[in-house]
Amino acid sequence: MNFKETVDYLSSAEQYGIVPGLDSIKRLCRKLGDPQDTLNIIHIAGTNGKGSAGAFLDSILRQAGYKTGRYISPAVMDYLEKIQYCGRNIAEKEYAETVSKVKKAADEIVSEGFPHPTVFELETAAAFCFFAAHDCDLVLIEAGMGGRTDATNVISSSELSIITSISLEHTKFLGSTIEQIAAEKGGIIKQGGSVLTLMQNQAVTGVLTDICKKQNADLTITMIYNISDYSFSGSAQTFTYQDLKDLKIHLLGKFQTENAALAVDACRILNDKGYVINERSIRKGLEDARWPGRFEVIRESSPMFIIDGAHNVSAAKRLRETIDICFTERHITYIMGTFKDKEYSEIARYTTKRADMIYTVSTEGKRGLDAEKLAEAVKPYNSNVKAVSSVEEAVSKCFEDNCDIVIAFGSLSFLRKVKDCVNGAKNK
Repeated sequence: MNFKETVDYLSSAEQYGIVPGLDSIKRLCRKLGDPQDTLNIIHIAGTNGKGSAGAFLDSILRQAGYKTGRYISPAVMDYLEKIQYCGRNIAEKEYAETVSKVKKAADEIVSEGFPHPTVFELETAAAFCFFAAHDCDLVLIEAGMGGRTDATNVISSSELSIITSISLEHTKFLGSTIEQIAAEKGGIIKQGGSVLTLMQNQAVTGVLTDICKKQNADLTITMIYNISDYSFSGSAQTFTYQDLKDLKIHLLGKFQTENAALAVDACRILNDKGYVINERSIRKGLEDARWPGRFEVIRESSPMFIIDGAHNVSAAKRLRETIDICFTERHITYIMGTFKDKEYSEIARYTTKRADMIYTVSTEGKRGLDAEKLAEAVKPYNSNVKAVSSVEEAVSKCFEDNCDIVIAFGSLSFLRKVKDCVNGAKNK
């Protein structure tokens, strides 16, 4: 298959939906020679912060001289960003070649009478194959949904299991309580393994502690009260974590200091395992880390445009916190778009009172939410809301009105379109 055929093939596989469980991915990987078993894996699960923590850690490891692989989902700005090697997206030709190999294995499975693998299983297997072929030193694998029955959990061991902030999400699949969801996320913890998690509420910590005891795994908790001396200026923020003073990061939002601290603790655990990651690599890696779509400034001049993937209540709270810290005296305009299976009314409750004006846009696909319906959910908290026909119209209105700061947030799927529209406006 060429690249276009590969994309079409994976798109057609979306018909197989979401099927939690490991039987299918095990069959697929077995056909491919179990490439995951040849890799040194850092497995990352959680509700929010997986991508940011992974971006920090990947950047640090590359600074320390390690060849890294990174698998993320979903893609935000580039279709190929799901599979990365040493900080670069997989090339179209390599992607087509790798998925072609996976397709052959999937076809054999179907011919034997088993169900066709899901698109996420196909992509996960492709990532394992690619990283194994490139002899990566360390591979960061981000769980897609949950952990215990997520396709990425086909791995039998890991160098480190990282569990970021946990909150309610995907309750249809993961459970209706925070304890049930924590148990699903904690399902990535391996027997005798090393586990790192962010300090969070007592219920979550209790569940993860119990799992570690049962699995005889070592648990380290990143204590956020050890973060101090926070300062925000322009496009960067600095902070102190334990004995490391004046750490600088360009991922904005005070909560990103927590994800950075998590990456620092991950490095300390890896050092204890024999990896060599010095302070210079940590500092430079943190400073160089970038992660598109997470409070990302895409235009600095007036109007300033920021895009953020705050698509659940926990992330919405963090977004509001960041706005209150960074833009206390500024006028804010929102562009909002979210899926209908998200708690969009609650997201509106936590964020929209701060805005002078809000434009809502429709999101696409089966999970898409109509702009008018989102606007109705916003009105109880802010009456200055208008549903518009497209992202292009929303961006155009922000330029026409000479807005101060524009923050586009919600589902990651529409942020790329916002970015393209803003860049197009800049080039006119």
